[in-house]
Amino acid sequence: MADDEWTADRDGAAAAKRVAPTAGGDDELLVDPPMGAPPGGLDGYRAGRWFRAGIAVFIVGSIAGTIALVRHWRAEDAAEKAAPKLPSYDLADDGDDGERPTQLVWSDGVARLGLARPKPGVPGVEEIVLPDRRIRLAPGHDIAQIKVEVRAGRTVSMAVLVGKVIELAPVSSADPGSPPAPPATGP
Repeated sequence: MADDEWTADRDGAAAAKRVAPTAGGDDELLVDPPMGAPPGGLDGYRAGRWFRAGIAVFIVGSIAGTIALVRHWRAEDAAEKAAPKLPSYDLADDGDDGERPTQLVWSDGVARLGLARPKPGVPGVEEIVLPDRRIRLAPGHDIAQIKVEVRAGRTVSMAVLVGKVIELAPVSSADPGSPPAPPATGP
C-alpha cells in the first residue's frame, strides 16, 4: 500500500485510511450519499413529524366533529319530543256549520286544559272560564296547556304546563256585553 493510505491515529499507531470504493455492488456503503437520498433513521423520523401531526389533528378533529354532530342530533330529537303537540281533529262532514263555542267553562275538579288559536276549519278553545278568573293565550303564543284544580267555586291551584297565558277578571253576570257562558263541564 502507498504511504498516503496509512494515517496515524492519536496514539501514533498506524491505521489504514478508509478510501471510498470506486466499484462494487449496491450493498457497499458510500462515504457521501448521493443527493436526494434519505437521511438516517432519526433524521427520517424527524422529517415525518409534520405529516404525523397532520394525521393526529385530522383524527382528533374527526372525533370531535362526530361527537358534536351526535350531540346536535340528540338535542334536536329531545327538542322535538319536548315540543308541544297541537292535536289534530277531523270534523265530520255532516256536522253543523254554525259557530262553535270558543270558551271552555270549568267549575269543579282537577283538569288539564288546553288553549289554541283557531285556524280555519280547526276548532280551538280561546278562553277557559273558571269561577274566579278567565284564562286566555298570551300575545304571540298559539297554544298553551294548564293544570287547574277548582273546589267550591274557587281555584285552588293552577300551573301553566306549556306556553304562556294571561289571567283576566271573571265575567260578571251583570255585564250585558258578554255572551252567556255554556253549561259547566266537569269530571
